[in-house]
Amino acid sequence: MPIDQNSAAFDSRLRLFVYRQMVRKGKCPAVAEMAKSLASPIERVRVSLARLSESHAFMLQNSGELWRVAPFSAIPTAFPVKIGRHSWFANCIWDALGIPAMLGKDAHIGASCGCCNLEMQVEVRKGKLVPANGSIHIAVPARDWYRDVAFT
Repeated sequence: MPIDQNSAAFDSRLRLFVYRQMVRKGKCPAVAEMAKSLASPIERVRVSLARLSESHAFMLQNSGELWRVAPFSAIPTAFPVKIGRHSWFANCIWDALGIPAMLGKDAHIGASCGCCNLEMQVEVRKGKLVPANGSIHIAVPARDWYRDVAFT
C-alpha cells in the first residue's frame, strides 16, 4: 500500500537524521532520541522505522531499536572501522568496506579470520584495498543475504 506524502517526508527526515548521527557521533540514536530531536511521538518514529526496514538498509532489533543502518551497525561487532579519529562498527566485511566507500575516506578495518579468529587488518586507501595476506570470503550468495541476515 502506498504511503502518504507526510509519511514519506517524515521517513526521509528520520533517515537523514539517523545517518547524520551515525556519521557525526559514531553511534546510532535511540528511538526516544529520534522522537525528541524530530519533535514527534515515539509511535510515529517506530512506524517510520518499520517502513524504512522494508528496504533492509535499516534493520530493527527485537526491542524496536535499530540494529543496522547500512553500511553501519548500530551495535558493537567484530568489524570495527576507523577513519581518522572516528570509528564505527559494521555487521560484516562487506558493510565494513562500504563505510569508507560511502564516506570517500581511507580506513582501517579490524577483522578476524572466521575459522580461527586470527586478527586480519584490512586497509582501504584512495578507494582501494591495500594488498595484504588473506582473503575476504563471502560464503552466502548476495541473493540470499536477507533470508537469515543475522547468520549472513
